[in-house]
Amino acid sequence: MDQQTKNCQNCKQDFVIEPEDFQFYEKMKVPAPTWCPGCRLKRRLAWVNYRTLYSRPVEGKPMISMYAPDKQYNIVEDRKWWGDDFDLTDYGKEYDFSKPFFQQYNDLLTRVPLPHLQRGYSSFENSDYCNAAHNLKNCYLVFGADNSENVAYASGIVESKDCMDIAFANKSELSYECFTVVQCYRCFYCQDVENSSDMIFSQDCVGCNNCIGCFGLRNKSYYIFNESYSKEEYHQKLKEFNIGSFEGIEKLRQDAERFFLLQPHKFMHGRSNTDVSGDYMYHSKNVHNAVKVDHVEDCKYVFSLQYFKGGTVNAYDYSWFGCNAELVYESAWCGLGINNIRFSVWNYFATDLQYCYGCHYSQSMFGCVGLRKKKYCILNKQYTKEEYEALVPKIIQHMSEMPYVDKRGIEYRYGEFFPIELSPFDYNETMAGEFLPQTKQEVEKIGHRWHEPTERTLNPEISWKELPNNINDAVDDLVGKLISCRAFEEDEARAMEHNCTKVFKLTTQELSFYRKLGLSLPRLCFNSRHHERVRRLNLANLYNRTCMCDKNHPNHSGNCPNTFQTTYAPDHKEIVYCEQCYQTEII
Repeated sequence: MDQQTKNCQNCKQDFVIEPEDFQFYEKMKVPAPTWCPGCRLKRRLAWVNYRTLYSRPVEGKPMISMYAPDKQYNIVEDRKWWGDDFDLTDYGKEYDFSKPFFQQYNDLLTRVPLPHLQRGYSSFENSDYCNAAHNLKNCYLVFGADNSENVAYASGIVESKDCMDIAFANKSELSYECFTVVQCYRCFYCQDVENSSDMIFSQDCVGCNNCIGCFGLRNKSYYIFNESYSKEEYHQKLKEFNIGSFEGIEKLRQDAERFFLLQPHKFMHGRSNTDVSGDYMYHSKNVHNAVKVDHVEDCKYVFSLQYFKGGTVNAYDYSWFGCNAELVYESAWCGLGINNIRFSVWNYFATDLQYCYGCHYSQSMFGCVGLRKKKYCILNKQYTKEEYEALVPKIIQHMSEMPYVDKRGIEYRYGEFFPIELSPFDYNETMAGEFLPQTKQEVEKIGHRWHEPTERTLNPEISWKELPNNINDAVDDLVGKLISCRAFEEDEARAMEHNCTKVFKLTTQELSFYRKLGLSLPRLCFNSRHHERVRRLNLANLYNRTCMCDKNHPNHSGNCPNTFQTTYAPDHKEIVYCEQCYQTEII
């Protein structure tokens, strides 16, 4: 089909469907979307909650859960839920052609038992306050993680150890306040750093060690603000920076941020790509409008897809996970060997699922919740292969003839992802609230809910301003004290958008970590610290821009004529270069 322009049902803005998009929809046997890519992403992420935890009664005893106490779902302990004798086909029901599909599905979702956390419970050791994770030991408030030990306040990490306050980190150790780092050791306040050690406030560095405030370096040692020093000079300057003091670290932060704005930034983060557009893309081919993907091919509108024993091939509108996935459409948090998955959430090792939630090791199912090692089920009711194949086309036709209509009047026929208003989570509890933050008023305008925190009397015992300036002056009595969060005191409205806790505590392990590494105490709560990191991951639209290089390079003289698509908006302050000009500048 030819290119078509459509008007989004949700935001009422026009969006374009390309001929190759129609080819994918035909392959998946789905209709073209009626929502624009941005609204589709927001709707998917609003069904995924990793990081928001509550204390709620679960089968008569208090437990930590991802479901708020006011949510009327049938929550059970995950150990029970994963048990082989827990058969959820007992909750199956006949399809009712007098009601819209999504109405029936929501009724099933509220009745079927759901695990209190979504994790590999059997591989957890002393890591109760963690979710969406596997094989953790001595971890605290760690989410979206695998095979890590002695880590706290982290998200999106793999094979890391003895780290704190990190996000999107792989194979790193003894690192703090880092974002998108790989194979790093003793790196502090760093971003986009690989195979490096003893780095402080550095970005876009590979194969480096002992660098401070550096940008765009390759295989360098003892550099400060991209200038070379002797080993002795370097260590003398390091002492002068005094990173163990709050004043010292704040001054260094400000100096580094000013310095970074003077350096050329490549139009996108990534390498080893062919025909791609987006940001944070690695080893990918023919992938467009993508962010944070690795080993992905023939995909579009995808976000945060990992590589593990296989990447992702042939997928559209797919968010979070990957790992040997193929033919996926409008789904979130599905992966680990999946094929032909449509309109689904949280499914592993599955094939041919539509509108399924938490159905692992299953195949050929439609509108099911929590079934494992099953096939030929509809609304959790078991059918024969022949019955299933005869009934599914009738349900698809019924969904188009009797659409679900939400409270805003938007119609949901076959081909739409789950309505946002039926999500088990409120917007600011979800990945949508984390990566696409909005105000309460904006959230209610799109027909979703906003979670109001339970009012608690939390009077700070110590103001963040009263914390000792130097880590050497931090006493043991600080442990367990309520400390006011700087973010809430300085901008209450903005802080509450990312669920600022207003106050926070230091643990014994945390204080020991800061002392061991000689690092200043934090002044923000965990959620505010996390927000400051992930806001650097730009999920905005792609912008058509021209390279800002005005130097004489081998590929041009004067102003570079190269154009590209980038997530750096025109009003961003960074100097943005094309690939060729950027490569001539790095040292």
